Amino acid sequence: MSPDLFQHRAMRKQDGFLLPVALFIIVVMGFASLALWRTTSQSSIASVQEVVTVQALYAAESAVQRGLSELFYPNANARPPVDNRCASLNTSIDFSGINGLNLCTAQVQCELAEPGLYNLSASSQCGSGPTRAVRSLTVQARF
Repeated sequence: MSPDLFQHRAMRKQDGFLLPVALFIIVVMGFASLALWRTTSQSSIASVQEVVTVQALYAAESAVQRGLSELFYPNANARPPVDNRCASLNTSIDFSGINGLNLCTAQVQCELAEPGLYNLSASSQCGSGPTRAVRSLTVQARF
C-alpha cells in the first residue's frame, strides 16, 4: 500500500469528526452561560432585597424614636399625661421624600403594660413587589 492511499483512508475515517465536537462545545458553553446568567440575576435580586430589609429596619427604629418623642415630650413631669398620650398614640408615618427611606411607611402604637411602663410597637414596610420587606420592633420605656 502506498503512503498516499493510507493517508487518504485515514482522512476518510475522520470525515465529520469535528462537527459533533463543535456541537458538543456549543451546547456545553450555552448551558454554562445560562447558569452564569441565572446566578448573576439571583445575586442582584438578593442584594436589592438586603438593602430594602435594612431600610425597613431603620424605618421601624425611626418610628419607635418618634413614638417615644411623642410619648414623653413636651412635658414628662407627671405620669398621668404620659399615660393619656400612650393611650392615644397610634401614628402612621410616611417616609417618602426622606433620603434612604423612600417607599417606606411605618406604624407605631403604645400600650400601657402597667402604670409607668409602656410598650411601643412599630411595624414598617419598604419597597414593593418582590423586593418588599417588613420589620417590627417593640421597646419598653419606663416613666
